[in-house]
Amino acid sequence: MTCKQCKSKRILCVCGKTSDQCSLNHSNTCTYDGYVPGNIGLGNDEDYIEFDYCLDCGQMQGRFPVTERKLPQELRA
Repeated sequence: MTCKQCKSKRILCVCGKTSDQCSLNHSNTCTYDGYVPGNIGLGNDEDYIEFDYCLDCGQMQGRFPVTERKLPQELRA
């Protein structure tokens, strides 16, 4: 895998089991607690947070932008 931004091959893959307790905060006004939401770049399994990011430029890898419609209702501004 190479970075979409800087073309570096230094991509770190992060995976963590949440035990059904994922907390998200959007714009310091909206909060979400529950399973890991799919289709927003954090993974595709309700129990695991999974994402890749570049160790050179910090760019997260994946499909972006994430539309408001894809966010859980609690996180929509």
